[in-house]
Amino acid sequence: METHSHTRALAEYLHGMTYDGLGSHGVEVTKMCVEDFIGVAVAGSSKPASQIWRDYYVPQATAPEASAFQPGFGRYTVEQAAALNAVYGHVMDLDDVHNASITHLAVITVPAAIALGQQLHKSGKEVITAVAAGYEAGARIGDAITPSCYKYWHPTAVTGAFSSSVAAAKLLGLDVEQLVNCLGSAGSQAGGLWEFLATGSMSKTLHTANGNLCGLRAAKLAALGYTGAPTILEGARGFIRAVAPEFDLECLTRGYGEGWKVEENSFKPYACCRHTHSANFCVEQILAENRINPEEILSITDDTYSTAVQTTNNPYPENPYAAKFSVQFCIAAALILGDLSDKTFTMEHVNDPRIRGLMPKITARVDERLDREFRADPNQWSHRLTIQMADGRIITHQVDYPIGDFKNPFDREMADRKFRLIAEETLGTECTAALVEKLHALETLEDVNQLFDRPAGPGV
Repeated sequence: METHSHTRALAEYLHGMTYDGLGSHGVEVTKMCVEDFIGVAVAGSSKPASQIWRDYYVPQATAPEASAFQPGFGRYTVEQAAALNAVYGHVMDLDDVHNASITHLAVITVPAAIALGQQLHKSGKEVITAVAAGYEAGARIGDAITPSCYKYWHPTAVTGAFSSSVAAAKLLGLDVEQLVNCLGSAGSQAGGLWEFLATGSMSKTLHTANGNLCGLRAAKLAALGYTGAPTILEGARGFIRAVAPEFDLECLTRGYGEGWKVEENSFKPYACCRHTHSANFCVEQILAENRINPEEILSITDDTYSTAVQTTNNPYPENPYAAKFSVQFCIAAALILGDLSDKTFTMEHVNDPRIRGLMPKITARVDERLDREFRADPNQWSHRLTIQMADGRIITHQVDYPIGDFKNPFDREMADRKFRLIAEETLGTECTAALVEKLHALETLEDVNQLFDRPAGPGV
């Protein structure tokens, strides 16, 4: 058996992660990640895709083991709660992003960690440690395969089973050998293709639900002695070579002991693809300094990096979900409506003649310098907008790190404001405030079930 593989080295590192080892900053950031995700999931619980998943599980519900992040915090089995929360938390595209791996780590870590933590009555500290470990795994594995995997594979989907399985493994107390087996089973289940972008179908949330289900399955099977490929990451027919034409195995082990990947996480102020956010923040800053009548815009050029163009260059989105992945729609809506909350992404706005008229004037193109900078530093997702006005003005602005990026981060007040803004409509003011207070003190909870021991709004 291979004794010095990348998979085993990563397993040993993750096994050694402890609450005290995270340090005060690591703990605080992890708590913000949990808070951000739960707020986003609560808001997303009312969306059509979320209701379909609830309908799917109604005839299957068997045990009230863990809470769904919805009004009343109704309880389901661990697997059902994890899947539901993964759908809720991703349906609005408002959940966090780890830039270098281009991966939404909360949605493939927090649902499994909270649900299993509830079943096992784990403490807040234990859940925080599990979440940070899940982020560490997902970020390192995702970083090893991006951006070359991105043409066909959704990174959040294909790394999902790894992140959730590691979070579950920490809570189950797996030893190193069991964790190697856990990773082997997780990687064997990886999947998730981008084809849904062509029509804006609901598959993206299926990816996140499946990632949590596969991860929980891998960890629980490993605890029972089930074996998995011990070189699943680096093997000749393993995960990394299967999904990435170009890869960097050293991402799996580079920088051990130099900080935690959860500390490199970014939060989203706009309810759309993260690859549009620097462009969106550009518009926000341009409008703060210039008076612009959108009807007098002759053209807008968005110079950016290749992955952003590949993912978001869509001047004719057909539906609200496709609009979230259209940089043209996001720029036009930001200029005309001044808002990129989830309420902007509706058929009414997709068909708004003002937005429809402006989108064809917006050209997204690859800037070779910005693309080189992105490849040299995958944390830098730059957009440079050049707006040509009918009165002869040419307005140019560039953003490298939009608000919410870990290099331009939310503070606690901003994180709480986002939570209240998106959750109060669903939970009500009083229950939202009570939940935020508990999330701030997550590390003091003896049992993570205490987060949800007070009903929030009418039951579902």
